[in-house]
Amino acid sequence: MKPELLSVDNQKPTSSDSAFRYAELRRLFALIWPFRRSVLLGLLATLIYISLHTFSLAAAFPVFKVLLEKEGLDGWIDRTVVGARFGIDVAPIAQADTTEIVITHVRGGSVAEVAGLKPLDVWQAPDSMSIADCLHDTALTDQAITTFSIRPSQTSDIRAVPLSSGVLDWQTEVLLRGRGLLPDQAAQSPLDLLKYILVALIVIVVLANVFRYFGEVCIASAVLRAMMSLRATLYAHTLHLPVNYFSQQSTSDTVTRFIQDIQEVQRGMLTLFGKFIREPLRAMFILALAFVFDWRITLTMVVVAPMTVLIFWSVGRSVKKANRKLLQAYGKMIGALTTCFQNLRVVKAYTAEDYEHERLRTVDRYMFRQQLKLAKLQAFTSPMIETLAVIAASFATVWLASRVVSQDLDTSRFAALGIILASLFDPLRKLTDVYVRVQRSTAGVERIFHILHQPRESHFGDTGVPVKPLTRAIEFAEVSYTYPGAEQPALRNINLTVAQGETLALVGPNGCGKTTLVSLIPRFFDPDIGKILYDGLDLRDASLKTLRKQVSLVTQEAIVFEGTPLENISYGITGSSIERVEEAAQRAHADEFIRRIPGAYKASLGERGTTLSGGQRQRLAIARAIFSNAPLLIFDEATSQIDAESELDIQTALQEYAQGRTTIIIAHRLSTIQFATRIVVMDDGRIIDSGTHKALFDRCSLYRILCETQLVSSSTD
Repeated sequence: MKPELLSVDNQKPTSSDSAFRYAELRRLFALIWPFRRSVLLGLLATLIYISLHTFSLAAAFPVFKVLLEKEGLDGWIDRTVVGARFGIDVAPIAQADTTEIVITHVRGGSVAEVAGLKPLDVWQAPDSMSIADCLHDTALTDQAITTFSIRPSQTSDIRAVPLSSGVLDWQTEVLLRGRGLLPDQAAQSPLDLLKYILVALIVIVVLANVFRYFGEVCIASAVLRAMMSLRATLYAHTLHLPVNYFSQQSTSDTVTRFIQDIQEVQRGMLTLFGKFIREPLRAMFILALAFVFDWRITLTMVVVAPMTVLIFWSVGRSVKKANRKLLQAYGKMIGALTTCFQNLRVVKAYTAEDYEHERLRTVDRYMFRQQLKLAKLQAFTSPMIETLAVIAASFATVWLASRVVSQDLDTSRFAALGIILASLFDPLRKLTDVYVRVQRSTAGVERIFHILHQPRESHFGDTGVPVKPLTRAIEFAEVSYTYPGAEQPALRNINLTVAQGETLALVGPNGCGKTTLVSLIPRFFDPDIGKILYDGLDLRDASLKTLRKQVSLVTQEAIVFEGTPLENISYGITGSSIERVEEAAQRAHADEFIRRIPGAYKASLGERGTTLSGGQRQRLAIARAIFSNAPLLIFDEATSQIDAESELDIQTALQEYAQGRTTIIIAHRLSTIQFATRIVVMDDGRIIDSGTHKALFDRCSLYRILCETQLVSSSTD
């Protein structure tokens, strides 16, 4: 038989695949909200980092000024400040000892235009002063009126032109204050000034990255705590889901939501509150810097932005759908591995290694297809965005170069704009991976909240009527129950009364409904029809917590949790004394083998008690029931792997423990039912007879057959 992979996603695409829905974004923010202080600190640190990073990019301009132009950085600042004060632009200073300079532009409405200055007029420095010194003094002047010596372009006459000093804008004010921090370039070489600027740049970069580190740690701390809280919420909710949920839902798929799905959400949230916020902000700050240099840089954004959004939108739908299927495939893989390794003896006994290998490879191939699809989508976006960025940058470079050739833009500004332009597309490129990561996380969010939206068991806690120890009887009145998805009822019109203190045995063929019947008492299921009364109280109105405190349960499959014998016997009860645990173990005949284990009651038993034999696991489970000391005992006989001597001791302990307690035993051995007060025979979900062993053996043919086959043969094992 060739193993085949069942479809892990038979659902048709929904509208949720087409976009990042507001509900999903709201859920992510709701998860992080309790830790908002840490997030806000992280975002504040990120904002400081972005500001310092942008400032470090702006430092490219003064570096190029020092390296590429003779007037230097301080000369350019002086020219810029003078131009802002009086509304003029002057040509760069070609030589340090030059005594005159050409006015290249006069701004409309400025004081210079009112005074009659025109382009190509020549501004001359006073006697014995260079034009550089004149520009410097004029830039720093506090006088309301400054007199310029101007030689009009058409004449050789020099005239004095008084100009009133205008108010500097904030950008020019920053330049002027920065000018005061620079060493005198005339007294130092350009290399010394360059070293000074680069040291300042290093300090800024170090500070920026310190804030970046602090911001990322704060956000990571908030996200990790949010994920820990989400796991706790998911765990608590899952534990309170009805048993029916787990009969319909794959356990491995549920486990995957705790591990892989939450991991995807964690990555998505780290990205959302990290790069998803940082990179757009960085782009905005860099764009603002570009505006300071030249507003026409926005033309590059006009070319790239719409195409980028279109790519994000089209890729997002496919990413989300593929990742949902991948997460479901992880559940299949965990289920297949768990089943195989837990039943490895059976696999080897039937030489089914090749079969299991092929079955796992089938699941793995499906996972590979989904992973490859995601890899293709991620591989597509970054190169596409990078290609668009290079095309836009090329057009922008040609355009900026043409302005340099026409002397509308100086070389240092061109070089600085080139660096800014390259930096502008870096956050856009990174956003491609960011969007894919966030979209992948939404698939995990959907699957996690699918569980959280499942209705919990009703009346858990103190919302129902508190249940006290049984004083009269448990009554089943016309009870029927059908498992979800089953075609036939598991129980049909059950009418049964179990009196307080009675020991009742249930017998019948496999699948007749015995375990289902006793499962209704602790309300693992609720009947579809009829009701169960506990001292007259309908169990639907009972508090689950107090009801289950009244029940000790021993299941047919002996359950041992990873931990010590002490933890297993006292399971669910904290602060128990070792003496009480040992007493329960002795009554279950488990004390002897526990003491032989190195470490005794504090020894590690391994996962599912793999270090114990089947009989030892069963006795440990019985000790757990004895330890709980509940007034109602449900014993789904689990003695098939216990030797005859131990079975006799356990039967004796069971009879002693049942004294004064209401006990319901699902029996598979004749020795178990002989001390029962009453025996109930079931078949096909119905009760067909009840009475003592002798009476049933005489009048009930099914019971007689069971005694002669199953019960008798079991007793002779």
